[in-house]
Amino acid sequence: MAKLKKILVPLDGSPNSNRGLDRAIEIAKEGGAEITGFYVFHLPLAAGIKYTQKMKDEAQKKAIKAIGPAMKRAQNAGALFKYKTGGGHTGSEIVKFAQKGKYDMIVIGARGMGGAKEAFLGSTSNYVMHKTKVPVLVVK
Repeated sequence: MAKLKKILVPLDGSPNSNRGLDRAIEIAKEGGAEITGFYVFHLPLAAGIKYTQKMKDEAQKKAIKAIGPAMKRAQNAGALFKYKTGGGHTGSEIVKFAQKGKYDMIVIGARGMGGAKEAFLGSTSNYVMHKTKVPVLVVK
């Protein structure tokens, strides 16, 4: 296996994304890879909805709540960590960002839904797995 230099970890502050981060830290420490925590702001779906300052402020608070503890967790473990943010549909933003940034791997926490629920609702990890050309490790 080729040496990993860049690992992308989607973050949303949930216990699931933290499990993904923890696994990425283990992998990164083994080979000296750099982790990029990636938070996606959820933008309004309807074209006519204006993205207000209040919405921006709330999104920023959520990003800080997700990224801050993740950064501290990685630094305390001795892993190289940086972060980026994006806005839009979570799955497609992760896929675009991973390919554009030439990441070696995406490590993503899974929600752990049952098969029927996931088939009906879909999931970000499932979307990323099927749409990206970058290797994906899904952590349950």
